[in-house]
Amino acid sequence: MNKKILIISTASLIIAGTGIFGGIKLYQNYQKNNLQAETQVVSNINSYFGDTGVSSSGVVTNDFSQEVYALEEQKIVEVFVEEGQSVQAGDPLISYDITLAKLELEMKELEAATSSSKLEAAKKALEKLKNTKPVSKTPPPQSTPVVPTVPETPEVPEVPEKTGEAYNFIQLGAQPNEGEGTEEDPYVYLCTPECYVLGEFINSLSANKKKPIYVSLEIHKENKLGERLLSAWEIGGDSGFPQMAGDSRWSVKTKSQMMEEEEPEEPEEPEWEEPEWVEPEGYTSEELSKMIKEKEQEIRDLDLQKRKQELELEQMKKLSSDGVIKAEINGVVKNLGEQDNLPTDGSPFLTVAGSEGLYVSGALSEFQLGEIEVGQTVYANSWESGKSFEAKITEISKYPEENSSAWGEGNPNVSYYPYTAYIEDTEGLKNGESVDLTMTATMGEDRMDQIYLEKAYIRDEDGKKYVLKADENNRLVKQYVKTGKMVWQSVEILSGLTMEDRIAFPYGKTAKEGVKVEETE
Repeated sequence: MNKKILIISTASLIIAGTGIFGGIKLYQNYQKNNLQAETQVVSNINSYFGDTGVSSSGVVTNDFSQEVYALEEQKIVEVFVEEGQSVQAGDPLISYDITLAKLELEMKELEAATSSSKLEAAKKALEKLKNTKPVSKTPPPQSTPVVPTVPETPEVPEVPEKTGEAYNFIQLGAQPNEGEGTEEDPYVYLCTPECYVLGEFINSLSANKKKPIYVSLEIHKENKLGERLLSAWEIGGDSGFPQMAGDSRWSVKTKSQMMEEEEPEEPEEPEWEEPEWVEPEGYTSEELSKMIKEKEQEIRDLDLQKRKQELELEQMKKLSSDGVIKAEINGVVKNLGEQDNLPTDGSPFLTVAGSEGLYVSGALSEFQLGEIEVGQTVYANSWESGKSFEAKITEISKYPEENSSAWGEGNPNVSYYPYTAYIEDTEGLKNGESVDLTMTATMGEDRMDQIYLEKAYIRDEDGKKYVLKADENNRLVKQYVKTGKMVWQSVEILSGLTMEDRIAFPYGKTAKEGVKVEETE
């Protein structure tokens, strides 16, 4: 049987392959040209709503007032007002006896400055304690006995008067490190732990009976005055010390006389003894914790004292030349105290209530900061009577509050900013009453073109946001957009689209660039 052999050339294969590929491409183009994507006009799917309601709760109060405190050590000569009396700004309220006012003002300024210095020093001390590393004061386990060798007795070298700034011995004529030599500010001599003072020096302190000299012999850590004080021996010229031998030696550390050293005998073979454990200098964790708590309490007390003195100083500065405290606002006198029985609990002697109106604090969403303004109306509804009252916003805080009582539509994770509103007509509403507050942020003309699209219409490409938009040839193209905040599932479009643009849902087989767009009714 004869077999037929089929020979296919390479050129034939290329021609055939090209024909197949071209056919696929033609088919894809045919499909693409016959696909039609549905689009929507942006204005029809814009999910931005013009009115955003936000509610919160608050307590009404009258905090627009002037409080007048009675000054310590100042006698009130006359009270010019009565409880419930209406006053105008500039009207006299009370007057003081100012015979010693200027001197007391200077003393009060000095007290305030001293308190401020003490507070700063306490804060620095607290910071130092917090940075101090604790030590362990548990003795180590006993070591293995080692028989020490007996060293030869060395010759005793001559001791210099000072080691650095610290004295090794103090003799007549030694100069102090600091101080004035008075009982309030004694001469300070920095001493080494081995320092001794000669009897001639102690005798010199009482040489002048009319003006005795006071000294403080101090041992500090690392032989530095700025470091921690380890011990001090204060000696005054009037302390009644008897005259003593001029060459006698007195230990600063033990405050006792040092006996003359005898000639050393031939040392015997020493017996081994467990070395004495020396407790390390410093504080344990428990000691540091206790000291930090005590210092923090001291700082709180000093801060309270400082603020009280500053308040008294401010009141004293308000005294006019005739000692009269005057009203600073128009209002009504309330909580007037007794002239002969001044308050001692820190409360004011009298209060001038600024008006018969009430104030209330609420909160608004961060999305409303550009829409709500001072002067806008807020509606307050009383919890007790159920009545409604109008209030005008007088102040909006620049900072959000952590635990807000506000709630409203939109993103639940937004921040809320406190505001203060004034209620002028308060009939049926009393100070301290709780109310619900509501407001409406109305979309202004500058917000008429605000666009919010559902998140599904927006896609991401390497960090850039885009939508599929119909171009002038009714074909889909990528349109990159700049986005802003999100409210629920809608994203703010800051730029890249207008209300008249047409966009397609960017998923499915028709969501491709170049696809024809259906006519939109």
